[in-house]
Amino acid sequence: MIRRLGVSVCLLGLVLVLASVAQDSKAPTKLTEPKAEAATVSPIDAAVEAELADRQRQDQAVQWLRKVSEVQFIDAPLNDVVTFLVDTHNVRIRLDAAALDAKPNLGDARITILVSGQPLSHVLSRVTQSPPELELVWTVHRGDLVITTAEQQKRMLETRVYRVGRLQQLFATRTVVPKQPAERPARGGPVVTPSDAIVTLLEEEIDAPWRNRDGEGGTISRLGDQLVIRQTFHAQEQIARLLRAVETALARPPGSPSLLVMSSEEAQRWQRVQKALRRELDLKLIETPLDDVAKMLAEQTETEVFVDHVALKAGKIADDLTLNLPDGRYVASDALQQSLGRHHLVAVIDDGAIRITTAQAAGEVRQTVVYDVADLLRSEDDVQPLLNTVIDSTNGPWQSQDGTGGTLTDFPGRLFVIRHTDAIHTQIALLLHELRQAKKDAPKDAARPLLNDFETRFYKAKTKDEADALERLILSFVAPTTWDVSGGKGLLRVAEDRIIIQQTKTVHNEIDQFLREYQQAKPIGSAK
Repeated sequence: MIRRLGVSVCLLGLVLVLASVAQDSKAPTKLTEPKAEAATVSPIDAAVEAELADRQRQDQAVQWLRKVSEVQFIDAPLNDVVTFLVDTHNVRIRLDAAALDAKPNLGDARITILVSGQPLSHVLSRVTQSPPELELVWTVHRGDLVITTAEQQKRMLETRVYRVGRLQQLFATRTVVPKQPAERPARGGPVVTPSDAIVTLLEEEIDAPWRNRDGEGGTISRLGDQLVIRQTFHAQEQIARLLRAVETALARPPGSPSLLVMSSEEAQRWQRVQKALRRELDLKLIETPLDDVAKMLAEQTETEVFVDHVALKAGKIADDLTLNLPDGRYVASDALQQSLGRHHLVAVIDDGAIRITTAQAAGEVRQTVVYDVADLLRSEDDVQPLLNTVIDSTNGPWQSQDGTGGTLTDFPGRLFVIRHTDAIHTQIALLLHELRQAKKDAPKDAARPLLNDFETRFYKAKTKDEADALERLILSFVAPTTWDVSGGKGLLRVAEDRIIIQQTKTVHNEIDQFLREYQQAKPIGSAK
């Protein structure tokens, strides 16, 4: 039946064509413009439009996370908590379908939290931490705030494009990329390009799995001055903040103060809690239950203070623990240290609040800080000794030494990017302060100029061949004993048709004069 119908259609088409030809042979017909076909949207274009719409919703969801919230839940079902937050803030929050399939009773999980004056992001963190046995997390996916499992979140990847051209330019002003001719290997190891350094930094300092390093997780692709990164929402937020902090650090004068890798809102909350911990309080604790201590401190410091019962349970510490502290006036941080220390508990700053937890759990609450150490280095040879000093002079643990703990990445441009606990960052800051003070008090060594006395300048030749020729000429005729190839400190490298030179201002002036005379040179044999 189907084959016969096809033949009939073909025959009908042939008849129509022949009839048209016969008609054309009888009399000429007036040519008419072909009718414009109705515009159609391909399925791919429609999918792209839908994806772009989701990204706009994603931006809106990020704005929702900043909404200030006041909530109090006592043994409330998770479904009721979600409904309350949706109605109160007019946002979209949903329980992930895959998580519900894996844990059918998820919506009935009981939540107990008290949060006042904190952003919705903090509330969601407290909500997902409340039932520890479920291992819940929150994320942003396709324009919705989603509560899901930690395992399911790993599959919720999104792609973002980051322009890092300015960061690469700033990188070059502090770091001269060594030339690596094909005929000889580079001294001191392989060439490190700005893109290589940025990728290494992200893979080491972002708290997320990477396919290149871990065999699964996110990916990074490089395309000119753009990075195309596929990762989870939380990892993407960390990436954006880290790149911004590194770019800011490179743009400032060498040796500038350290930078916390946080959003401005997070930094304000963090500083507010730090200020609260420095308050002086009148306290007296006599067998006072831990939860009551948290409430008392919250009232006196005007800051959220909560007990991490999940960590206490994991550390086999009783929930009915009581604290003692002699009557007196204390700085809040000292009072916490004295009363909690004997029970192996500590207080840490956690997302704009004070969390009372175990020492082991506190080690997992880490902040990333960018330290500019350019003023402490005379040359690149000083980088590794300083890095070793930071690791050896702090308590740790460090992943490079202990296989677990904090991380330290030496980012070319004389930056240390360190991810560790607040306590370790305090030790690092004090160490760097003492090193700077000792350097300031030391007599000046005029015979050995600091690396900061050098300037990096860029020159553009007409062609790569001319750049290579100028490299040889400058090294031979301009301050020849001051270049690294002759035992000096000056650096000259060629990248395509660009010449990158790191030298003192005096030598730079000589180079400028040499190039002027080179460009003004008359042809051989010409009249004077």
